[in-house]
Amino acid sequence: MSVIKKITFKELILNLRDDYRRVHKGNLHPNIFSFFKKAFSNAGFRAIFLYRFGNWFWKRKLFFLAGMCQRLMHHFAHCWISASAEIGPGFLISHVGGIVIGGGTKIGKNCDIRQNVTFGGNFNKQAEDGRQQPIVGNGVSFGAGCVIIGPVKIGDNSIVGANSVVTRDVPEKVIVSGIPAKVIKEVWNESDTGRKL
Repeated sequence: MSVIKKITFKELILNLRDDYRRVHKGNLHPNIFSFFKKAFSNAGFRAIFLYRFGNWFWKRKLFFLAGMCQRLMHHFAHCWISASAEIGPGFLISHVGGIVIGGGTKIGKNCDIRQNVTFGGNFNKQAEDGRQQPIVGNGVSFGAGCVIIGPVKIGDNSIVGANSVVTRDVPEKVIVSGIPAKVIKEVWNESDTGRKL
């Protein structure tokens, strides 16, 4: 059983700051008021805001408050992100609606998702370490309607195409698409300065 790493309130605010900057696509210096204002006006940031506080409560075993954050997210952002999921800073939800991120899912830094994306288990399939949920690297982008199920790993800087179903590991820097998802293209080569789409 893994040890739960508590984060300080300052770390919570720093994570929210990085999430906020992804929404604005700029190097801004938001304050607490900015977070509340953006949570009121932007449903994607509202979901992330409620997740961050839910996760902070959950790590302190304040399960009732964590559950309240999940329920508020369900009603006011139309998605469900488990308070026990681990999501790195710079998380961006481009479009809300139908998003489900199950408990135990781990998502790295600067990832983005769109509507109707699901992360979850796959009929109790387990990795050798007992893990049943996906692990996602840094800088991964998920198209609308994709499903990532089971103890799969998705490498850094990859793209999962819309409506794809990922049931196997995905390497770094590739685009995957289809049912089941298969590599269709490399995102970029080392000699490139940006993404090749």
